[in-house]
Order: sequence, then structure tokens, then C-alpha cells
Amino acid sequence: MPQRVFTFLSLVFFALLITIAGNGCTQNSSSKDSSGAITGTVRLGPHVPLWMMHGTLTVVVYMKGSTSPAYLPVALEEFYHPAFPVPFRITQKNVRLSGIDLKGNVRLVANLTIDSGSPLVASGTYTGATVGEVAVGGPPVNLLVDTPAPR
Repeated sequence: MPQRVFTFLSLVFFALLITIAGNGCTQNSSSKDSSGAITGTVRLGPHVPLWMMHGTLTVVVYMKGSTSPAYLPVALEEFYHPAFPVPFRITQKNVRLSGIDLKGNVRLVANLTIDSGSPLVASGTYTGATVGEVAVGGPPVNLLVDTPAPR
């Protein structure tokens, strides 16, 4: 009987060892997702009032539609009361339209908005955008929010 218990325990230990060692050989799921992601950092311009940080930062992804020459908003990520610089990562989970795959070249726009509702602090929006298109899965993007949006 003790021989069987020893054999059984050694087999369980061996199986556990193979399972633990095998985990190092599997592909990391986060590396698979990074190819379809847009990553980067949003920075605040020096002339943007500090009270704007009590608002909402929205990073919006615009893609060209297959039947439209215009850029359409397809994905976004929001940050409430952001602390700058703000790192972001936009993936397929952030896409708001069904049937749209986040791939190819896109444009990014960051909007920092505050609706104060107070006569002491003005409501407003500051924006920043990529100069041209950026590739999904490409290098990290730097956005600078520094331009007041027209009212």
C-alpha cells in the first residue's frame, strides 16, 4: 500500500511540474492583443488652465468608412479627473460600432472638457490631435491637448 501511495504522489508531482513548466512556454495573451491596440500618452499644454483637470478627457479614434471618404468616430476611452500625463490603450473592446474592426490607419483626437455650471469657472473644451494618420498596432502616440475648441 505505501508503494502505491508513493507512486501516485510522484505522478501527481510530475504532472504538476510539467504544468508549471509548460506555462512559461505558452504565448502571452497580452502580446497577442497588442497588435490590434493603439497606445500612447496624452499631455497637457502649458497654457491650459489647471482647473480643466477636473473635467473629462476623451481619446477618440476616427477611421475612414468603407463607403465614406470622411473620418467617422469608431472608438473612445474616457478618463474622469485625469492626472497628466495620461497613458492610454485603445483596443477592439473600446469600439462603439458593431461590425467595425480596429485596424489599418486611424486618426486620434483628445478632448478635455469641463461643464462647470458655475459663474466662477468657465466651461470649455481643449483639444489635441495627431498630425496625420497612425497605424493600429504601431508605435506609441503622443497627443498634446493645448488648443481651445471653438464654442
